[in-house]
Amino acid sequence: MIGVDTVFSRHLAPEALPGAVRTAVGKPLRRASPLTQLALIGALACLPPDRRDLPTALLWQSTSGARSETLILLDEICRGSAEPMPYDFLATQPAIAAAQILPFLPGLQTAIYLPLEQAQQANWSLLFHLAADWLNRGRYAQVLCAQFDYADTAADMHCLSLSAAALENRAARLHLSDTPSGEIQPDTPDFPARLAKWLARTDGETLSLHAPFAMKQAVEFTRL
Repeated sequence: MIGVDTVFSRHLAPEALPGAVRTAVGKPLRRASPLTQLALIGALACLPPDRRDLPTALLWQSTSGARSETLILLDEICRGSAEPMPYDFLATQPAIAAAQILPFLPGLQTAIYLPLEQAQQANWSLLFHLAADWLNRGRYAQVLCAQFDYADTAADMHCLSLSAAALENRAARLHLSDTPSGEIQPDTPDFPARLAKWLARTDGETLSLHAPFAMKQAVEFTRL
């Protein structure tokens, strides 16, 4: 059985992001892009200390990507206002987030980044299908699925952790179904926040995630 262990969503003002990192790890994360900082906060919020050494995969998506870091680098190159530094270039590569959070999440073995094209678009269904396959085959002990976005006015993180272990106090059970049932929710960036609200209710035993990309199987969540 694949269980949803933790559901986490948080909205921050951009200027509050460094303080949130210090709260999470006790120190600043030097030369880390906002996306890396969001990934670190989300990962540590979803995984307790006793599970951070377990084989872990991170599947994350973003609409914003490293847009602000790329614009800064382009300005330095095109205007000649400053010589680009190596860490300025690295900040434009979302994949670098995995290397920078590894000291705090030593069990991390795989990280896959999926860019999104539109602001209200998400592909949680793809992340959940891939996570379910990996967990069913025993490839990892747990999988983090997340969406991180950063802009001048807001920093948003939505994540949840999945595992096949028999843990106590699980939020829900995840399974794939050919015939979706129960309440149906759209596949948008804030899906984990809406999942958390559904779990806080007492009505409805099943919630289904609508897959916009014609997945053959629906992703369903069932109360435990």
